[in-house]
Amino acid sequence: MIGLDFEDIVQKIMEEKGLSEDDIRLRVKQKLTKLSGLISNEGAAHIVANELGVDLFEIVRKRGLKINKITPGMRGVGVSGKVTRLFDVRSFKKEEREGKVGSFLIGDETGILRIVLWDAGQIKLMEDGQIKQDVIVTLTNGYVRENNGYKEMHLSNRSEISLNPSGIEIGQVALGQGNGQSLTKKKINQLHQGDFVSVFATIVQAFEPHFYEACPECGKKLNDGCAEHGKTQGKFSPVFNVVLDDGTGNIRAVSFRDLANEILGVDDAKMEIIRNDPSQFEAQKNAILGKQLLITGRINKNEMFDRLEIVINKIIPADPETLSQDIVNNMNH
Repeated sequence: MIGLDFEDIVQKIMEEKGLSEDDIRLRVKQKLTKLSGLISNEGAAHIVANELGVDLFEIVRKRGLKINKITPGMRGVGVSGKVTRLFDVRSFKKEEREGKVGSFLIGDETGILRIVLWDAGQIKLMEDGQIKQDVIVTLTNGYVRENNGYKEMHLSNRSEISLNPSGIEIGQVALGQGNGQSLTKKKINQLHQGDFVSVFATIVQAFEPHFYEACPECGKKLNDGCAEHGKTQGKFSPVFNVVLDDGTGNIRAVSFRDLANEILGVDDAKMEIIRNDPSQFEAQKNAILGKQLLITGRINKNEMFDRLEIVINKIIPADPETLSQDIVNNMNH
């Protein structure tokens, strides 16, 4: 329920009421006995919380959940995290309205989550540099949706953003996308379908980017309009494929939108030039061959070509020591 498991609920009751853990667990046990085991531990804990006047929904709205507890479809939910990456603020225009959309990644000890802003006042925090890397943010009253297999929290003008709020601390940010999966570093010859991994490898081939018309708000491919946002003026978004090699094997890696720009080393304006004049790609391609990347992504099976591919979801800045160690490790395999 609402992204809280039994242990989470016990902890929330302890924080709100100052009761001991043993006392709360006893109350839950008594409730289970009274209801003849017809409910789960979690359900009994919800009842105990309600009887004690602990509004779990309000706590979740204000204080938020850990990122790995957040699931698509949640509304009115909050989260705290450290900003790990910012994306460019984009302008959009459609029949009903026009405006800007901003987005950034936050992380906590359990994963990474993309935050999408639609409110002009919130976006101004990005434009003014108040939302920046390593700032801790607490976000309230957001709604969560899925985009290309990953979770996003969208904020509206009813949402609130607090910067470096008192009492909120974020430990070591976990790699990953906050989907409950464990991220592991693997060699290419160790990869299996469904893995969520970190890979260090070199670009040995790059293919001319393809473009699709996407909704400027959610980024999904338009098909007679956007299923979520209706008729809208589309924006061409890139899909860029490269082949990565780490000495143990090679794999095709697929990147979309901002990540495609980052790997190719271009901004939106240059990518648009390449879209209109593909001959401009060759020089850019030659510039990135041999480039080393530390990325995270999901391993998918391309059924048409019967091969594994990695869909990139993050490019990780790596310090020289880490890169040197990876190079040594690759040479030893």
